[in-house]
Amino acid sequence: MDDKLARHLVAMWQSELTAMAADRELRETWAATMALWAQAANVAAALLPHDRATPGSAGPAEPPRPPATAAASQLGLAEIEQLNRRVAELEQRLADFMDGKSGQRPADAGSGDPARGL
Repeated sequence: MDDKLARHLVAMWQSELTAMAADRELRETWAATMALWAQAANVAAALLPHDRATPGSAGPAEPPRPPATAAASQLGLAEIEQLNRRVAELEQRLADFMDGKSGQRPADAGSGDPARGL
């Protein structure tokens, strides 16, 4: 993104946020929304199971949880190399787009995988 566009984008959002902060009705709406979220969080926290092993609590301690499951199998070297090639291709396409060469070259027209929409 060029610097001029970035500056305009930041200036636009600063202007919008300043206008929103000056709007009394919007501030009141956000305050009410935050209060409702806080109330919902308190209710949700009250519904969570409590540790009954703490002193002064009634009832037995909860049983220990089962161990975590094994991690998923690792990608093979071929899959990693394929992903690296695809990332490099996408980076090049992005660089071409940013340089103003957004039209596809004839050699690239059929290089994507139609099943993945690429």
